[in-house]
Amino acid sequence: MNYKISKGLDIVLKGKAIDTDLNFVLSDSFYVKPDDFRWLKPKLLVNEGDMLEVGTPLFADKQDERIVIVSPIKGQVVRIVRGEKRAIQAVTLRRADETAVTRQIDFPEPKDGRTIRQLMLQYGLWPCLRQRPYATIPCPDAIPKSVFISCFDSSPLAPEYSILLRGKEVFFQHGISVLQMASEQAPIHLCMKQGADNKIFESIDNVAKHYFSGPHPAGNVGTQIHRIAPIDKGDVVWYLTPQEVARIGRFFMAHVLGFEQRAALTGPAVAHTGYFNTVYGADLSALFANRLSVETVRCISGNVLTGIQLADIPTLRFHDHQVTVVEEGGQREFIGWLLPGFKKWSFSHTYTSWLMKNKTYEHNTSLHGGRRTFMMTDVYDKVFPFDIIPLALLKACYVKDIEQMEELGIYEVDDEDFALCEVVCPSKMECQKIVRDALIELRMDN
Repeated sequence: MNYKISKGLDIVLKGKAIDTDLNFVLSDSFYVKPDDFRWLKPKLLVNEGDMLEVGTPLFADKQDERIVIVSPIKGQVVRIVRGEKRAIQAVTLRRADETAVTRQIDFPEPKDGRTIRQLMLQYGLWPCLRQRPYATIPCPDAIPKSVFISCFDSSPLAPEYSILLRGKEVFFQHGISVLQMASEQAPIHLCMKQGADNKIFESIDNVAKHYFSGPHPAGNVGTQIHRIAPIDKGDVVWYLTPQEVARIGRFFMAHVLGFEQRAALTGPAVAHTGYFNTVYGADLSALFANRLSVETVRCISGNVLTGIQLADIPTLRFHDHQVTVVEEGGQREFIGWLLPGFKKWSFSHTYTSWLMKNKTYEHNTSLHGGRRTFMMTDVYDKVFPFDIIPLALLKACYVKDIEQMEELGIYEVDDEDFALCEVVCPSKMECQKIVRDALIELRMDN
């Protein structure tokens, strides 16, 4: 089935990753953060000084203690980092040796979905799954309506999945079979980019295959779910990335537990882009050495639309496969809006640069304007491909009107689906935060 997305926007940035391996030596320091897992309330299961194996539980979710976050390495707990009210911010680990990132585990071959779910929960693979609505780790007892795997990413400077999956093709195929059993034969949807290199995905049997074209957010799983199998109140849909499918497939096929990630280093502030291999939680400080073109930068785990700014000790978030580096902005420009702006991008064609169709831009973190109250405008409709009125839904979310939110389709969206609305918003509203806060309220009410 082919789907063409007409509403959306491609943010054209310099710094796309080239197909080359970056020389990155994996650090011995690792930081596992509860905040990487949305709305998880951690219950600490280890103490400082404890020795760990790959897969040793570090903390459990207080709301369902079957869901555990495990150690990605063999080593030792160095420190428990706490914040306000002693909230756990990170568990600091030190790796035992260079080979201590995988673990061979013997277990009988699972015969049913229940056994697969138990093994995934026991060894920390269950958090690879996320669900819509809410984009949280799903309840282990809930059987999904369907499973979605987005096989491309349309966000700015997104890496190529064919490169990320190189060498993991057989594990990806086996992972699909495992998910079919774990979901009790729920339909699995592979969503591919029309005209891209889809050999890995097209070789999979017993799945529904869909092709998408058009601007971002064509690659967002929310857009794909909305077009293929819309969510209603009470529905649960699982989704995960191809690398996470391969991770699950390797565990059940080769009995090897590991949390390795292949990711791309991108961004206009990067002098040498490319792909690198890491392990979840690893300190990435060495990755940026001699690879940045400017001094004052902001490092982001993910893309510039939905990513999270990396702290003093940069690590890649659990579900991310991209690090983006942009220059810090904030400098005032003399008569900036009166200049022709040959090097500036504008959605509203404010600057003459819109005439240069293939131009790429070196965006920074400047806001380029002040925040003000909501303006009645149709600008959101131009970049929002859902059959939902975005301004009305945002206003309902802003005032936490749960009944109105449900009527307007809140269960079909997540905050990332409003990232482009935030980019083009004339009021500079934090659209993603508004939706995220409303989803928290909705989840508590349900």
